[in-house]
Amino acid sequence: MGRRDTALVFLLIAILIALSAVAGRRSARDDTGDPRASTFIRSEGGLAALYWTLQELGIPVARRTDPMLHADSIRGALAIVAPWEHPSEEEMSAIREHVERGGTLLFVPGGYDFAGPAYDTLGLRPVWIEGVSPWGDDGRAATPPAAHRWTEGVRQVEGFRRAFADTSRALRRPGAETLLAADGHPVAVTWPLGKGRVLAIADGRPLTNKRLRESGAALLAARAVAEAGDTLFFDEYHQGFSGRGSLVGGTLGMIRRFVSGAAAIQLLVAVALLLWVGGRRFGAPLQPPPARRRSPLEHVEALAGAYRQAGARRTVRRLLLAGLARRLGRRVPPDERAAGEMLDRMARQSPTGRDAAAALEGEWKRGQSGDLVALTRGVDRLLDEVRR
Repeated sequence: MGRRDTALVFLLIAILIALSAVAGRRSARDDTGDPRASTFIRSEGGLAALYWTLQELGIPVARRTDPMLHADSIRGALAIVAPWEHPSEEEMSAIREHVERGGTLLFVPGGYDFAGPAYDTLGLRPVWIEGVSPWGDDGRAATPPAAHRWTEGVRQVEGFRRAFADTSRALRRPGAETLLAADGHPVAVTWPLGKGRVLAIADGRPLTNKRLRESGAALLAARAVAEAGDTLFFDEYHQGFSGRGSLVGGTLGMIRRFVSGAAAIQLLVAVALLLWVGGRRFGAPLQPPPARRRSPLEHVEALAGAYRQAGARRTVRRLLLAGLARRLGRRVPPDERAAGEMLDRMARQSPTGRDAAAALEGEWKRGQSGDLVALTRGVDRLLDEVRR
């Protein structure tokens, strides 16, 4: 590859890298964020800040990326915050059994459809607070209606758009307590369930990265979880993060969702182009020389040498004369004497090939001291003259 071609290829790679970097910075500046309330998400709607805050407070936290189909597979306290996909009826039955055994559940409704197994199992009916737009950025401030150990020092929590309807069955359970209320409607409630406890918060916005610092909701969540004394597992499976993915699927997902994925593909294409240009061939490739065929005599000489080393000269002489007799339609001589008589008759009486027969007879009479290669050539010469 010439210097000019090399320079062009490297210039192309440099341009692609620069464009990818610019696109990445632009994406970072103008990142509207993933809307899922996941601890993996660091944009405005995620819960990464809540996860890190609990860690800093010494509360053990972890992420769960498996479905909750059996109560025995659920450990510690469980946080289901604004799930992207609602748990199934079977999963909610397992979650309820886990709580009744002594577990703790932090539940926050998600989406705009407040119906399904989660609400039926827990007995909750979320409603929009009157006068607050579901799609707006405003919200109502919630205050503690009564003193409680979890809300001590909490004056108000900002950013609620949803509340729990007063007709919710959970509010009528024995031991149910309203922790926060907005416009007279409960927005954070807790109640015992078997040996465990449920903490339900009507809106997840106060817990998001954007509002956690100012909303005041972190203190309430931290106190409730700390009292449980178990590791808090955030449900990431219903946010779309599964631990059962594959390398190929994850790679394709990264390419589709992130600018860096497209940049990586561009870089790979540029490198492949560089390798292709660098390996360019000028002109047709040289053809290898044709294989040289070995002469039949070379094989004969090799076999003769092998027979000589093995001490099988008499066997070879007998086989050569036997083959000659069969090709001429004669009876195979039983021994060397009969073979010599056959050659003598051919040298005196054969209408064709007398000279070849006489020469072969002379070589034959040399016995085991004769040359096997010369004997073989004599047999071939005699056959050629007879067949001619």
